[in-house]
Amino acid sequence: MNRCLCFILVLFVVVLAGCGNLPVTLRPAPVATSAPSPTSTPPPTATPTETPRPAPTATSTPTPAPTATPTVTPYPLLPTPTLAPLSANARQEIFEDVWTLVRDRYVYEDYGGVDWDAVRKEFEPRIAGAASEDEFYALIEEMVGLLGDDHTRFDTPQEVAEEAARFDGGVAYAGIGAMIRELEEGILITRLAPGGPAEQAGLQPRDLIIAVNGVPVSDTVTFGPGGPVTVVRGQPGTPVQLRVIDNSGATRDVTIIRQVIPPDAFPTVEARRVPGTDVGVVLIDTFNVSALDERVTDAIMSLYQSGPLDGLILDVRTNGGGRLDMLRRTLGLFLDGGTIGSSSGRDRTFSIDVPSGKTLPLLEQMPIVVLTGNETASAAEMFAAGMQMRGRARVVGTPSAGNTENLIGYDLDDGSRFWLAELVFRLPDGSLLEGTGVQPDRVVEVEWWRYSFEEDPQIQAAVEEVYLASRVERANVER
Repeated sequence: MNRCLCFILVLFVVVLAGCGNLPVTLRPAPVATSAPSPTSTPPPTATPTETPRPAPTATSTPTPAPTATPTVTPYPLLPTPTLAPLSANARQEIFEDVWTLVRDRYVYEDYGGVDWDAVRKEFEPRIAGAASEDEFYALIEEMVGLLGDDHTRFDTPQEVAEEAARFDGGVAYAGIGAMIRELEEGILITRLAPGGPAEQAGLQPRDLIIAVNGVPVSDTVTFGPGGPVTVVRGQPGTPVQLRVIDNSGATRDVTIIRQVIPPDAFPTVEARRVPGTDVGVVLIDTFNVSALDERVTDAIMSLYQSGPLDGLILDVRTNGGGRLDMLRRTLGLFLDGGTIGSSSGRDRTFSIDVPSGKTLPLLEQMPIVVLTGNETASAAEMFAAGMQMRGRARVVGTPSAGNTENLIGYDLDDGSRFWLAELVFRLPDGSLLEGTGVQPDRVVEVEWWRYSFEEDPQIQAAVEEVYLASRVERANVER
């Protein structure tokens, strides 16, 4: 997905742990990886040059890759590989692979209005003249970016290693332990790592950061292209001063000592009850994490253990997508088999089938609401659409992103990976979500992140939908 779609950022620096060897394939052709990337589909039938194997996929990256700023030395990415020197022939081969894959397999045969032959003429000499590996990879990314489909992308060897570690849970963070949303008036804190340095310093969700180290966050010249977030990040053990406006409107300065934040500091699945009700909310923040269905099951069971439930709200408002296998397995908790649609491209179509016999018995007849917003993208849109279309859930919130191209990943000789939009998701009736998104059954237009959980208007509307459905169900039974 487009990394700019999701405005949730984590104030951290990535430290990889145990990412292992990078997958490297041999020429003459790049190898298609099997695990579909965000909203991707089952891979094409294996051929001598397309050997399916699991691979991580793109999600909304919590924060831009660390970059140097005038005021802080970023904590290094470890142990991502150093970019190996590439010969002129190797660079040409990688360029050729990427350009040819787009020409032959890109889902839009008109390349979205881009003259792809002209792109080759422009970039081939620039690739040949690249002064370094960094410049070479930047040119490949620039070329791919011309397609502008918000999905197709090129990952360097370091990014491949980082994504592999993130998917397996081997990523730790160095920072203050807060998730934020950048607004015009400042940086809004949306989540805190329990026990993390920001929480220890007394920060609260919905506190607004207005200055970093004495510099207003609006001062883009001082902070540079990375913005104030790159200054908040830094080496463990070093201080950063924040000026904060709290919920009461009071302003104070807080000095926080950066620490390494553990991989599970911000759980991808969280469960809580809506105060004063017997309705549970399960946040599903991504489909790009292993054993997601088990995590969702555990979250639902934790709600049951604390008392009876009248209904369930599934929150995918900040979910930027992920892997199709995780999507299908999670859907299987709520839907017993069948399909939610298909993905089709130039020469292939795949049905998106839900596994049978995996539903949770305790959810039978339970009203379910799915919360969506404009950051609900890719696999998360397919999840919401499938639940809605199959009549298993009502959708509340605002329309989703309408960004459901499906990717196939190709491992290249240098350890990089090219994710190409080769298919697009269609509902069973053939209609597209691309460009339109999932349309809620009940639209609630509000900047929900400005509210506490208890006061969130979209959650309140979802609770009303749960109890409305319960009354309808009871009326039907009485008849």
